[in-house]
Amino acid sequence: MRLGTAGWLVAGFVMVMSQGALASNLSISLKNYYAEYEVALQCQLQNQLSVEDTEAAKKAIAKVEAYYLKRDSKIKKDHVLKQAIADKNEGFRIMARSGDDGLRAYCRQALHDLLTKADDISQVASGQ
Repeated sequence: MRLGTAGWLVAGFVMVMSQGALASNLSISLKNYYAEYEVALQCQLQNQLSVEDTEAAKKAIAKVEAYYLKRDSKIKKDHVLKQAIADKNEGFRIMARSGDDGLRAYCRQALHDLLTKADDISQVASGQ
């Protein structure tokens, strides 16, 4: 199959857009895991998670962060972290209406999501 000049331009544009979308998706994913970590820290302050839970979250976010920054070194970590904190704050505003039972579930889910991602990264790194 032969592509003319216009075909190659379109193919190049699609490739550039795809790379931009990938970088954007990586930033969004990292932001979401930063938010999960921030939720875990806040939950520990509110006695919804233990110190051990937040220590596990700290190890997990270090692994997740390293993975995403290795995949895209252009991610603006400080900007993404600010967005994550805003997401965490909004999540807590919403959860405040559901009482302690809803908050406890929210905290456990955030921790679970973060730990699961770190475990997934470990499995990929070990080739399993």
